[in-house]
Amino acid sequence: MRTQHQHQRQRQRQRQRQRQRQRQRQREREYRGQQPQSLNILALLLLLVALPIQKTDASPSLSYLTTPKTILTWVNGIGHNLDHMSSGQTSLSSIFGGKMIRFCHNPTAMANEDDTMGYIGDLKQATSQKMMGKVTDEVNALVKHIQEAVNDVGPKGKVIHIAHSQGALITNLAAKNLTKAEMSQVEVLCFGGAVSIHRSEERPFARCVNYYSVNDPLLLVNPGASRALRTGVWGMGSGSTSGSGLAAMVDPLTEPEFVFLTPRGNDPIVDHGLLGPTYIDALRWEGRRYQSLYLPLWHPFVRMVMMQTQCMGQFTSESVNELIVKRIIVPFIMFVMAVNAWVKNSVILPIVLFFVMIWEAIREGIRIWKGDDIYEQVLLQPTTTSSTDTPGKVKVEKETNATN
Repeated sequence: MRTQHQHQRQRQRQRQRQRQRQRQRQREREYRGQQPQSLNILALLLLLVALPIQKTDASPSLSYLTTPKTILTWVNGIGHNLDHMSSGQTSLSSIFGGKMIRFCHNPTAMANEDDTMGYIGDLKQATSQKMMGKVTDEVNALVKHIQEAVNDVGPKGKVIHIAHSQGALITNLAAKNLTKAEMSQVEVLCFGGAVSIHRSEERPFARCVNYYSVNDPLLLVNPGASRALRTGVWGMGSGSTSGSGLAAMVDPLTEPEFVFLTPRGNDPIVDHGLLGPTYIDALRWEGRRYQSLYLPLWHPFVRMVMMQTQCMGQFTSESVNELIVKRIIVPFIMFVMAVNAWVKNSVILPIVLFFVMIWEAIREGIRIWKGDDIYEQVLLQPTTTSSTDTPGKVKVEKETNATN
């Protein structure tokens, strides 16, 4: 009975996640449909004017227009397959202004949503990482993933790293194999982490924030976060501010490292989800912060133009498909096939049969004219031997045509 109840709870959570994804996609479609068409030309003009300004960073008066190169990365918690990662990648990208998300997949042992043994296997792996500090293949893969991102953004760029649940634990272990220079370019955002990550002299991350729903079940295995929630001492950053004019608006020195959120779903499992009703608000806040600090001022206009172009391209493709394919090409193909069938059955086949009959008649006439006879096959049949017959000999009878 307990197993059936757990399966029912899992199915309910799956339906809730599906409804959340559907609502998110609907909101994205509505957002795209609400963009005014008249702003396309204005956005293009602003883009043409702003692009030269972006390249000009020698003038101090225009320094606020320049933004560092950034890359968004994400490592997931337990129970995520590649379909979950692809869906989450799209949702996170829309939250962060359409910026592409590079995810480092923490694979699951679950074969499907109802695979309880696979879920237990994921929990065992997370326990070994938590209790014994075991460095698994997932940890090594994340180290390489972050190093590649830091190398791509360059020495002045930033990597905004999102870690959820077990992903925070993997990030904490991966930090042991990162240099201080690499960590100084990484901002770590943890949501419901199995461990909280802090800035220090040994780990000089550019920024660390640990988000927790107050009913998150992982608070039970994270004494530091639980103590911060009870005492109200949430910690402050210990790094230096960014050189960007806009980034200086948020000082990591005064930013708390713990942020506790009011649960919105009233269900610990639902509120623990990265894209659940609780953490989604924190993600949206981080998305707005990211867009204001690290995306150029003209990025919303560029994104709007791209979205409108995609919508127009989709409309054009649908129109072409409706007009040319369905109304011209398909009817033409059907007509050609019908004509071919009629020609084959009504013209070609009778003509072929007619010529075959003529050829047979000609061959028969030539045979009669030459006086050739038609001989029938001679059948040899063995007969039984009598006492007067010579042993080993067989009588042969010749069958002739009854007409002859």
